[in-house]
Amino acid sequence: MGELKMLITLTTDFGSPYVGIMKGVIKSIFKDVEIIEISSDVPPFDIKSGAFVLYSSYKFFPKGTIHIAIVDPGVGSERKAIAIRTRNFYFIGPDNGILIPAAKEDGIMEIREINIDRIPMPVEKPSSTFHGRDIFAPAAACLAKGIKFEEIGNIIDKYKNLEFFKIINGNIIECEVIFIDRFGNLILSIGEKDIFIERGVELEFQGSKYYLKNVRTYYDVNRGELIIVKGSSGFYEISIREGSAKDLLNAYVGSRIRMRVI
Repeated sequence: MGELKMLITLTTDFGSPYVGIMKGVIKSIFKDVEIIEISSDVPPFDIKSGAFVLYSSYKFFPKGTIHIAIVDPGVGSERKAIAIRTRNFYFIGPDNGILIPAAKEDGIMEIREINIDRIPMPVEKPSSTFHGRDIFAPAAACLAKGIKFEEIGNIIDKYKNLEFFKIINGNIIECEVIFIDRFGNLILSIGEKDIFIERGVELEFQGSKYYLKNVRTYYDVNRGELIIVKGSSGFYEISIREGSAKDLLNAYVGSRIRMRVI
């Protein structure tokens, strides 16, 4: 990766005006950097959903992109602020697991704890409630402007891990909902690389059983039919054509799912 890293992405649960303020801080340090907002409406406090959004997005950006991801219910606590260098990207955010699935997939090279004495903060002392503005945005801007990664802070070898739950035993799958999109599709923690579903599955959920046909597109079934489909992120999704699987099943992020491949 070259010394100049001139693209920064933002994935947060902040909404406005907080994302706009972060952009202002970044531009104040390095006005020529490009900023792309992946999402500012991750469900509040939902670290697992934030990790999925980052994981499903980061690889579609140019090598050298700096990805900021912040869903941070522990802001102001003893949790670390970290920066990760992988084979092709940089990741910046809280040490609560949100960065880890994406960083591990790309290959973690080193993790450093951000030293606030080495970055130009926009305030004299970091706020205990807005590290996005006072720590993460300045750190990313400094990297984009060309400081060496080694200057961001000291190497750490312990970090908060985050793994999506899944157990596969023969044709029995136990997994979890890791994201729910605005259409009510339930994105699961398994994909085709974990198990190939050819015809469909029998779903057991909250005392009821459902047969879900495996289809290639939503248009392959009738309106209102419950299905399983491989989504664009590579994970299987429980969906309803022109309906909400979330509402039908009363599911949420973290719901445990048990299925039998048939």
